[in-house]
Amino acid sequence: MANHSLSPPANPSQDFINRRKEARLPAHLPSILIQKGQTIYTTIINMSSQGIGFLSAVPLNTDEEIEITFERKSANTMIPIFLKVHVHSCSEVDFEYYIGGSIANKSLEYNKFFRALPAN
Repeated sequence: MANHSLSPPANPSQDFINRRKEARLPAHLPSILIQKGQTIYTTIINMSSQGIGFLSAVPLNTDEEIEITFERKSANTMIPIFLKVHVHSCSEVDFEYYIGGSIANKSLEYNKFFRALPAN
């Protein structure tokens, strides 16, 4: 039976799962990955102040730097948030890939968004 969870694989031998020092907050945010001029629709499934985990239809190489964009609502306006992410891990989950990475640069908008999350 396939695992349809939106969490990273539960295989303890994969040490990348717990690399982040701070707690991961669950999320389900539509996002766009921009890689080498290609646009790929992704879903952010967890985040912390220093990193994110997301699902992608295409695998990524570790040590690759990519851009992720998503939107946050402020009043009645959607504000784009751009992040540069350094990829640390990529593992297949069902028919997608779970990708974990550290945020290489955090914008002011990301800091505002992250501080406003309920578990923070």
